[in-house]
Amino acid sequence: MSATRPAIERIGWVDTGRGIAILLVALFHSANWLLGAGFDIPYWREINDALSSMRMPLFFVLSGLFAPKWLLRPWRDLWTVKVRLYLWVFLLWEVVGSVVFLLGQTMKGEGFGLREAVLGLVVSPVLPRFELWFIWALSIFFVVAKLSRRVNPRLQLVIAGAVSVVALSGLETVNVGWSGSLKYYFFFLAGIYLRTWIIRVGEIDNRLLIGAALLLWAAVTATVTLLGLRDVFGLYFLNCLVGVVGGIAFSRTLRGAHWFGTVGRITLPIYLAHTPIVILISFVLSLPTFFAVVAVIAPVLPPFLAVTAVLLALALHRFAARSVLRYAYEPPPFVTEFDQRRGRSIRPARPGEEAT
Repeated sequence: MSATRPAIERIGWVDTGRGIAILLVALFHSANWLLGAGFDIPYWREINDALSSMRMPLFFVLSGLFAPKWLLRPWRDLWTVKVRLYLWVFLLWEVVGSVVFLLGQTMKGEGFGLREAVLGLVVSPVLPRFELWFIWALSIFFVVAKLSRRVNPRLQLVIAGAVSVVALSGLETVNVGWSGSLKYYFFFLAGIYLRTWIIRVGEIDNRLLIGAALLLWAAVTATVTLLGLRDVFGLYFLNCLVGVVGGIAFSRTLRGAHWFGTVGRITLPIYLAHTPIVILISFVLSLPTFFAVVAVIAPVLPPFLAVTAVLLALALHRFAARSVLRYAYEPPPFVTEFDQRRGRSIRPARPGEEAT
């Protein structure tokens, strides 16, 4: 249980797992905004609730898996490669999200809350909004993990696990970012300090064991979801632990599907852009011209919208890379040059390297 070993080369199933996780995130937001657009698909809430035990726990475990090296590097390196990138894209895409969210509010008939949007944007560094809370939380996780690196890892895991148990048993704070941080910091730490075990689990190539892990997750998830046991103290935390194992097994099963691995290597651009794209498409589909026709296929629409949003997010990233728009995904020169004037600079992270 040590964070002192340097990260090794990329592991194929990890990229596949990250690809699965980002697609589950896109599916979650696609279903929610199609519901907001007025399409009659309430059962997608239950589907996404069931998938939640794999979605974010797996994402945070895999984000922590290659974090140990940053606990050993100087603070300046952590700032330059990780935290600065996260803070820049968080602040910039909060502006983008605020604008597009106003359109989403109009679509849902909630009015055009310009004043609330501006106030929310001002306080977003403390009260993160939209799907961007994940980026906000991840930057904090890296800093907290480095600050506490000399504390006994077992003690860290016990404390973070206890907090996660409480938070996942129905505790909600006033902010999605605060709630998410309490729920999932344990899983990020597990990726750091249980790294060797997790990689060993991921290396299992026994089809029977892999199938058993998936069946166990499906059985536990179905029981918790169908019987409404999510708020039973500690039970959903256990469901999430099983969800991580199931997610690893799923990643091993799909490791030959190279598209998932490709997506998993470039999750940051997808995470940043997919929700605005989902909202814009949902708005168009909600217009009277299209609504009646789209309503016929609405029951199967969320997966297609999710994949479309992912592909468009990747296309947007490729297009932006050739122009000044690339600074939507990386800090611009005036930010990096400021750091360079203060001392030695190392190569900043590219958008595809955010969790390695």
